[in-house]
Amino acid sequence: MLFKIQGVPKDKIDGLALRQIMKNPQAAQRKPIREEPIWHFDELLRYVQSKSSTRDQLSEFKYLGITVALIMGYSTLRMAEIHRATAKRMRDESWKIVSSMWKVHDTDVEITLRPLKNPSVCPTTWLSGWLERRKDKSLKKGLWWLSSKNREASYEEMSKVVHQIMLEVGIPSGSTVTSIRKSSMTKSVSQGATKTQINRATRHKKGTDTVAHHYDQNLNDDLREKLSNFE
Repeated sequence: MLFKIQGVPKDKIDGLALRQIMKNPQAAQRKPIREEPIWHFDELLRYVQSKSSTRDQLSEFKYLGITVALIMGYSTLRMAEIHRATAKRMRDESWKIVSSMWKVHDTDVEITLRPLKNPSVCPTTWLSGWLERRKDKSLKKGLWWLSSKNREASYEEMSKVVHQIMLEVGIPSGSTVTSIRKSSMTKSVSQGATKTQINRATRHKKGTDTVAHHYDQNLNDDLREKLSNFE
């Protein structure tokens, strides 16, 4: 009514009214931006190396948590993307990981993880071990099949066990699983990687199809090899 008295056109009144109505719900949904301390990726690698010689003695869930954490660190895939991923072991002992990205690009993504010079912190070593320790060596039942439960691991189970690994590493309890990706990217930057290289390697930013989907494999292999160096 006040708008009409002031001579505001009806279409603008409707727009103003809608914005006013939506203001409070939008404010309620808005998430505050909080600073999150980024721990050093080397902390995770040292922990993984300490467990490497006794891999066969680890519980199924702990082995799962370490393997997922390594894949997340070296590929910077999100937890949900890793959970729904499929994988294939190649003849050269590399692993091809295929998943779908629903954030940023809304498309499929294919990543090839190759053996690193340090096998104790290499995701392909842990992936191969994950397959070998299963009663059923086939991947037809799913990448994250739990022999002890006779079913695939749920997203919640996977997230919980990665959190437990992070606590054992000594990472602050308030840190999110996503911080593994952040710590990995932070280390790459500290090693001299440019913002463009990080965006290309992590699919972290929208761009042209060439940048988003056909990024330089040699660059990614180099970044991952550097990430594995921590001593």
